[in-house]
Amino acid sequence: MTVRSRRFGLFEGRIGVRLDWTPFSLRSVQWVGLLLFVFVHAPTALAQQKNPRQLLDAMSKAVVALDYAGSFVYEHNGQLDALRLFHSAGSGGRERLVSMSGLRSEIVRAGDSMTCLQSGLPTQLLQVRRGTSLLPLLPGSGRAFPADYYAVSEAGSDRVAGYPARILEVSARDAFRYGYRLWLDEESHLPLRSAQLDGEQRTLAQYMFVSLEIGGKPKESDLTIGGETGLAAHVAETPLEDPLRWEVKDLPPGFVFSGAQRPTNGPSTAEHHLYTDGVASVSLYVEPRDRSASAIADRAMARGAMHVYSRDVDVWRITAMGEVPAATVERIAQSTASRSDPVQH
Repeated sequence: MTVRSRRFGLFEGRIGVRLDWTPFSLRSVQWVGLLLFVFVHAPTALAQQKNPRQLLDAMSKAVVALDYAGSFVYEHNGQLDALRLFHSAGSGGRERLVSMSGLRSEIVRAGDSMTCLQSGLPTQLLQVRRGTSLLPLLPGSGRAFPADYYAVSEAGSDRVAGYPARILEVSARDAFRYGYRLWLDEESHLPLRSAQLDGEQRTLAQYMFVSLEIGGKPKESDLTIGGETGLAAHVAETPLEDPLRWEVKDLPPGFVFSGAQRPTNGPSTAEHHLYTDGVASVSLYVEPRDRSASAIADRAMARGAMHVYSRDVDVWRITAMGEVPAATVERIAQSTASRSDPVQH
């Protein structure tokens, strides 16, 4: 079989040799070309490869910086919801989350304000931290995971909503926090799927995109609440500064105090504290209880990944709650005391 002669462009003008290929020499040159490609491009590919914590950083940036729209299913508290999300990166971040099953409900976020609408209930207007996403189960950037309490590693590859994905495993090192499994789009690093895991690696809650468009800017109508919004009910809290009356005297390892507030329309002596390890958060509420009712025994409640622990101390009700294991909220509630008092059990 005759093979047409051609110049091997890589060496043309340098060696000045014309190659007359045979089937054997063609295969040889193809192998040489492949090896040259690998040697030339492999260092660049390796340099661009991100480690697991860098991937988490890229994920947290992608959620905020990209335009995207898609539908996902969310499994939590023993139920399955279908939702649609629109996200626009412009103007400080705008997004809208719409329920596709059950009661009609919508959430619209624009910058640091959020509007919630649910059938039969007043519209809720909330203040949120800028950059907050309406996607559930997003634990934060790689810098948020303290190495003493979380191990982060790659766990293979998969395909979600038609996109190739890299799987990250975030494992809790103790019993005071949950772990995560994250599926990130290989190109954009947008989280396509996320699962929250307990200490036995059982799934507590998860979401997964079933359709997704990355890069397409949503229309204005996609980012605006549809229909009647009803009566507005403002829900806000006032930041509290020291001196605070209450403190947690035996925080779980890794958790720190990150701020305090008081409900605007609540008792003047009520305090709402927030504690976090950088990923997980626990809210602590201390408020005067109804004096006409007798104190009740300590009680624990759970709904999916959410745990609540309450106790009455004298004329006060102390409640700790968060998407953390039961041991975390119990320890925080049990060790909450007046700053001038010893820990009360």
